[in-house]
Amino acid sequence: MANERVDVAAGGGGWDNPLLRNYALAMRALDALPISDQHSWKYLGAMHGFDVDIWTQSALIDAGTAVPPSLTDDTFGDQCQHSTWYFLPWHRGYLFAFEAIVAAKVKELTGDDWVLPYWNYLDATNAAARTVPVAFTAATLWDGTPNPLARYPRARSALPPVPPQRDISLEGMKENDFSVGADGTLGLGGGTTGFAHFGEMAGEIEANPHNVVHGMIGGYMGNPYLAGLDPLFWLHHCNIDRLWEAWMMTPGKTMTHEGDWLDGPGPIGRTFVMPGATPADAPFHYTARDTLKHGRLHRDYDDLRKGTGVSGGGALIAHTAMGAPELQRVELLGVSADPVHVGSIPAAASIALEPVAANVAIQMMGASAPGSTIARLYLALESIRGNAPYATVDVYLNLPDGAAPDTHADHVAGSLHLFGLDRASRPDGGHGGNGLGQTLDITDLADQLVKAGDFDPAHLRVTLVPVEGSSETDPITVARVSLLKRTGTIAQPSD
Repeated sequence: MANERVDVAAGGGGWDNPLLRNYALAMRALDALPISDQHSWKYLGAMHGFDVDIWTQSALIDAGTAVPPSLTDDTFGDQCQHSTWYFLPWHRGYLFAFEAIVAAKVKELTGDDWVLPYWNYLDATNAAARTVPVAFTAATLWDGTPNPLARYPRARSALPPVPPQRDISLEGMKENDFSVGADGTLGLGGGTTGFAHFGEMAGEIEANPHNVVHGMIGGYMGNPYLAGLDPLFWLHHCNIDRLWEAWMMTPGKTMTHEGDWLDGPGPIGRTFVMPGATPADAPFHYTARDTLKHGRLHRDYDDLRKGTGVSGGGALIAHTAMGAPELQRVELLGVSADPVHVGSIPAAASIALEPVAANVAIQMMGASAPGSTIARLYLALESIRGNAPYATVDVYLNLPDGAAPDTHADHVAGSLHLFGLDRASRPDGGHGGNGLGQTLDITDLADQLVKAGDFDPAHLRVTLVPVEGSSETDPITVARVSLLKRTGTIAQPSD
């Protein structure tokens, strides 16, 4: 696979695009294979997430279907890494294996070469960027036969207009470091873990745009047990992988070099394993190191600028650099006393702050001189549990008492996009139902509130507003809401 991956829009979104024609032909052939075949469409999807009951209820398999043990014995099935620093490298290996399998099938069927295209929904130069390519929604192929790319259900055929806090965004690309803090609480990559089907803290790029697109498209895409079956899933993840590549290739961004990440997630626990390109090829194991530049699972892209935040000069949108990640500090400024239950109406959490420490943090936020200490503030929402596959919660700071949230956009801290909430909340899961976690950078909002006189350094009020995925009888619970201060040193200009 020497060719670069390309934007699906470059060849058109319909059947005139040979990549999509061949994708449909290969998918139809792979989807006709039984789940017992490691190269079948269902087996490939089950590697991302698999639950016998859910798949049976969805009529994907019959009650009597012989499910291969490798999907249920912690070998191939249920491998996807979310809310963990392995989110990006695991999915890169998953894409590599999938692309090789589809390419081999395309070669067998047509003799053509094939690469996995990406869906660049953040491309501001393309008016149709947010619309699912028509090849994925057309009822039939060019010859009038049923279209396999439209077989698995979606709730929407485009990313809908939503308030800014709920929309897809490149805000996460401003982050300069892959992992910051003893447990990776902050950064692009996600919380520090071993093998974690669902860990406890999402990284910036996973929270948005990854989770947001899954939720906006909905249907199978909105459920991690089913998402890998939607052929659109692969184009979405190809774009997420491209964003990571653009981030890594930009000066000033710092990847982790920790051995536990590079050589993980072994040697204790599960490893990452994928089928070979053809039945004649043996499965292969890999580590995060294999996915980096010059690694055996690395792939190139035709463009790392459009829809990534990279400018013509190669610079990427960024926060002020805060020095080496290992020299930065993450400190707790305050934490909520009780869990918050979010049903069908807004719920509030109160965080008591130490005024002197809070004021010091506020003063540091505006630092700009080289060599000075700079601070950023974050809300950390942890152990979020619920029963919906996907849920959304808007977050506000210091909302006036009795105020309608939708009339106070100036108090919006962001949104929680909770992909896999039910899976992460299951007590029988790999992490005992610890739930999901997400951080929101509130530095700019805090600065605005301070200037408006709406920031009390002794007390922070956080309001959680349900959008989808909760009700009074089936609420979302947030075990802990805290305010974090991240500090670092602004670098001296180079000579």
